[in-house]
Amino acid sequence: MLRHDNATHLPRARGGLERRIRDAETHLFDAVEADVDQFFLDLARTRLRLRVIAHGRGPTVLLLHGVSESAAVWAPLFPKLRHLRVLAVDLPGHGLSDPISFQPGKVRQTARSIVDDILDALQIDHVPVIGHSLGGMFALWHLAAGSTRISELVAIGAPAVALEGTRVRIPLSLLTVRGLGVAVLRAPSPPGVYRRLLARGLGTSDVAAAPGPLIEALRLSARRPDNARTVASLMHGMNRFRRARPESVLSRPELASIRTPTTFILGRDDPYLTVSGARRSVDQIRGGRLLEMPGGHAPWLADPEGAAKLITGHPRREMHNPPPVPKPRSTDQPGRSVASQ
Repeated sequence: MLRHDNATHLPRARGGLERRIRDAETHLFDAVEADVDQFFLDLARTRLRLRVIAHGRGPTVLLLHGVSESAAVWAPLFPKLRHLRVLAVDLPGHGLSDPISFQPGKVRQTARSIVDDILDALQIDHVPVIGHSLGGMFALWHLAAGSTRISELVAIGAPAVALEGTRVRIPLSLLTVRGLGVAVLRAPSPPGVYRRLLARGLGTSDVAAAPGPLIEALRLSARRPDNARTVASLMHGMNRFRRARPESVLSRPELASIRTPTTFILGRDDPYLTVSGARRSVDQIRGGRLLEMPGGHAPWLADPEGAAKLITGHPRREMHNPPPVPKPRSTDQPGRSVASQ
């Protein structure tokens, strides 16, 4: 069920495409039996407006999705994390958030500004983060820059191209080509065609298990003109056609500098990075943990309960306690470690 908090001042959907996205999301939340709120954040530094989907009651956890996804992609996981107040953000140019243009050589700097801006708008100093793919990479970049605002990180799925050895595969590699990326994203794709393309990006088992309304919400979100331009600029800014730009990949000294408790959860069929390939990088992080589960790049879609157990089950106790999020972005308890619950 989708619930609009009276204090969040959600705008009316602009045009038929946004209405269809909201309708698909409403069906999705009903299908997974998730009672959600949503609101928008006005960011001070980047001057962007981002949509947030909130679920659950308890300590605050921030969820950052992958490229060409939206906050709705976490919906199957919401009921399994109901003891947490999860705040799933539509990153810029994704879902219903404002767009942004990424520039080669400046993607890391822009990503850090976005994460800081989100935390400032939520009035949170320290918070655990669960990041998928791009979201995991943004969080890792933030930690490698010396920030202590992320109190714990769980990166599920290979964290985009942050780790050495990650492959850039079709269809994502097509998005790195100037001009072609926007055309690919905006091309009319019937649901069956889009599902097959998504399966190549996320993994067959993950997409096969995903609720139909989620596939539809992602398909429609990718077709928003501003979203297509943002994603194309992001892919061009961080990748070449079949490999990452060097500045996108964390060096071994950068990984060794991370002191924040960090756990990686990879599907054993992740198409971008094998578990053994990830281990070389994870071993550079003091106390870094690498866990494996069935599935591909988004393994919680196939097994939300198993993913939730891995997210909350690893033994972390030394987290900071961030203050509660102010109303209408409120939580009943201050945020603590994801794993300490």
